[in-house]
Amino acid sequence: MKRIALVIGLIFVTATIRGEEGAAFLKLGTGARAAALGGAYTALGDDASAIGWNPAGLARLEKREFNAAHAELHERTRLDFATYAHPTGRGSFAAALLYLSHGSFTGRDAAGRPTGSVTASDAALTGAYAIKAGFADIGVGFKFITSHIAEAEARTTAVDLGLKKQVYELKGGKVFAAAAVRNLNPGDGLRYNGGQKTELPLQLAAGAAWAHEKGALSFDLFNGPYGSGTDAAFGGEYKVMTGFAFRAGYTTAGVAGGSGIDAARGLSFGVGVGKDGLSVDYAIVPSGDLGAAHRFGLGYRF
Repeated sequence: MKRIALVIGLIFVTATIRGEEGAAFLKLGTGARAAALGGAYTALGDDASAIGWNPAGLARLEKREFNAAHAELHERTRLDFATYAHPTGRGSFAAALLYLSHGSFTGRDAAGRPTGSVTASDAALTGAYAIKAGFADIGVGFKFITSHIAEAEARTTAVDLGLKKQVYELKGGKVFAAAAVRNLNPGDGLRYNGGQKTELPLQLAAGAAWAHEKGALSFDLFNGPYGSGTDAAFGGEYKVMTGFAFRAGYTTAGVAGGSGIDAARGLSFGVGVGKDGLSVDYAIVPSGDLGAAHRFGLGYRF
């Protein structure tokens, strides 16, 4: 527990850098369940989609798992995610693809004249490995990232690191503490056609979760050192019957503040159904003036 607390403290003590972020799609998260919980998934994640939040969450998988998700964001923007996780006697291995398509839109030259239809998209291919160590579960993920806008393209790499530990039991459930570093870029950021450098959206996260057979509660703090600041996320899940769960969450990220409609923009809701290793999830996430984003997830353990 002391080691986990030390890591969490170091994460937020070092969160003092400021700069310009790019590749914002890396902050959209993976999985419909996590979206319904407001993104409070650093300590709670225990399925294949944990690869996008905290790779240490893969360490205790007991079965192979496939997980896919699709999100309708706004206008023609779509986010797709697919991952496969494979536990072995030497740890769990996983691979994932995250793809954001902006569709096509009209390009314009410096004078504002139309130049025809152009497309834009972003993608991240991740490989991860997690083990059950002596003091905590440990996970690491390696990402290859590409981004293109019309004929301009940028490529780079990133690393995710995570820790997760069960700290005690409470009222028949397990309490977990966790910490993660997401999108750590050992390279030179993103440079479109060799131009100006743009930093990846580095995220430093710490979380706690209580997981019970009847539901779960989770809480995350996360910091974007390159300009996003510190935000919080809360989530709750209640299983009204075997194989059926209601979910709700709230995040301060992207919320302008205030009360009423402004504050409600951080709310999210969802449901999940599952039986015999198959699960289907849905989440609705308000996106301010852009309307609501709908996320759909499908998982299979075998």
